[in-house]
Amino acid sequence: MKKVIELMRSVLLTMFVCGFGLISSAPLDAQELLTNPGFEDTDTNGSYGDDWGSFGAAGFHAFFGPNGHASLFMDNPGNFGGVFQTGIAGVAGAEYTFSLLDVRIESNAAANLRFGLEYYQADDNTAAGAFDIVPVAFPPTGDGLSFTMSAIAPAGTAFVRPIILFDNVTSTASGQENAFVFGASLTAVPEPTSALLLGTLGLSLARRRRR
Repeated sequence: MKKVIELMRSVLLTMFVCGFGLISSAPLDAQELLTNPGFEDTDTNGSYGDDWGSFGAAGFHAFFGPNGHASLFMDNPGNFGGVFQTGIAGVAGAEYTFSLLDVRIESNAAANLRFGLEYYQADDNTAAGAFDIVPVAFPPTGDGLSFTMSAIAPAGTAFVRPIILFDNVTSTASGQENAFVFGASLTAVPEPTSALLLGTLGLSLARRRRR
C-alpha cells in the first residue's frame, strides 16, 4: 500500500510540474519599446510624429486620413532623409526585432530604402559597435506592406535607435515615387520566466525520485 501511495504522489507531482512548465513556457507578449509607434499627433498641437526625429526629405504627416505616418519623399534625384527615435534603453546581448507594419511604397519609387537598428553608448550619441541596417528591395510596391528585421545588440550598448532612411534617389517620374510608413514596432525577445525554470527543475527532481 505504501508503494502505491508513493507511486501516486510521484505521478501527481510529475503531472503538476509538467503542466506548470507548459503554462510558464507559453509565449509572452513582448513589450512595445517605441513611443508613439503610429506617428500620431499625441499632444494635439497639429504636428505629427511626436517623440520621433527626422532629417533630410522626410517628416510626419496625415495625407491619407486622420492617422499619422512617416513620409519619405523620394520624388527628386539627390533627395535623402529618414526618421528615427532616440532615448530607448538597450541591453548588450539582447535580441531586438524592428518591424515596419504598414507601408505604402508608390509604383515609381526608385531609391535605396533601408531600415534597422543603431546602437549607442550611455550618452546616446557615441556608437557602440556596428549598426544593423537592412535594405528594402523594390519591388514590392503597393499598400499594406510589412518588413521585419532582428539583430543582437553589441557590447557597450546602452541605447537602441530604430531608423528608417533612404538615399540615392534615381526616379525621374512625375509622381508616385514616395514611401509612407503608418506603423512600426520595436520589441526585445523575452527571457524565459523563472516559473519555467522552476518547473523544469521540479520535473528533474520528480524523475530522480522515481529511480
